[in-house]
Amino acid sequence: MQTAKSTPAEPVAQAFAITRASQPLSVGFVPMTDCAPIVVAAELGIFERMGLNVNLSCEAGWATIREKMRHSELDAAHAHASMVYELSCGLGGARAPCLTGLMMSHNGSAISFSNELWNLGARDARSMKRVIDTLKGSRKFRFAVVLKFSTQNYLLRQWLQRGGIDPDLDVEIVVVPPPQVFSCLMQGHIDGYCAGEPWSSIGLIQGVCWCAALSDEVVHMHPEKVLLVGESFDFERHEEHIKLIAALIEAAEYCDQPINRKELATILAQAKYFNVPQQALLNALRGPFQRGMGQESSALDAIVFRRNGASAPSESKARWVLDEINRHVLVESPINFTAAQISELFQMNLYAEAERLHAVA
Repeated sequence: MQTAKSTPAEPVAQAFAITRASQPLSVGFVPMTDCAPIVVAAELGIFERMGLNVNLSCEAGWATIREKMRHSELDAAHAHASMVYELSCGLGGARAPCLTGLMMSHNGSAISFSNELWNLGARDARSMKRVIDTLKGSRKFRFAVVLKFSTQNYLLRQWLQRGGIDPDLDVEIVVVPPPQVFSCLMQGHIDGYCAGEPWSSIGLIQGVCWCAALSDEVVHMHPEKVLLVGESFDFERHEEHIKLIAALIEAAEYCDQPINRKELATILAQAKYFNVPQQALLNALRGPFQRGMGQESSALDAIVFRRNGASAPSESKARWVLDEINRHVLVESPINFTAAQISELFQMNLYAEAERLHAVA
């Protein structure tokens, strides 16, 4: 029997793997409150304690995250849960197989409208319908969401539909990067938006808009962001991937503690991250949530990072996201995935492995 011999390609592959593993991890995020675990893990040295060398990359919006992940310019990213499907199925662009082993947040958004709509009599979806009907033919209101495949789009559409408003006929829905929604409202380009924090709170605190609903009030504990990685990244750098998830689990626990929320707002408010007033961040992080027009409410579930099983990328959460894509007819043909197919994209096994590491780290 002959002993198998190494081919010339094997040393090259091994050398590439060593070089690849020694490279820093490039992790992208958009300045939204739900990116907090990534920032905290860097600022509090959690990545370093896990033996990771991580470079953070602050991106202008979700389209940038999507394209950088598509072209492997980022190793991992804070991203909409829908982006797992968007990239893996090649929706609107080249297919780029990816997956997630961690839910980073639940809730965290608000539906806000201009003061003009309040003055016209809008208070909820039904009264908004009356305003729209009254001005039909002379005025069509324009509302913004942050991405076509985003919970903000799904939730705004649900909220409108509950009042009898057709989101595709009665109003116009456009896509605006999260940090720009407030300035677009101020300049009169849009009449309202559904966006993640702190971009609603900035306008609410300044008194230029009012909150019709927190996203948790539309769909309780809806899944929001994930840690997105390419399929090849997990294959090539699996150990680092698990350490990355474990580090973010620890950071999420810090973020969810009420006693840490003031310090968290201070960290995020820095110019290199958000460059916004700390008060705007605390509105949803600690509350009471200022809704505008003299109204306020509890911020207890305004954003959830870790508690109540929030971190698990379960099939039920993945299924909700997929059902919303199909429900709002955002693709030409419905996407029908089996439980086995979903488990390849939302991988509970990766999460379980990271939880075990987190327990002993």
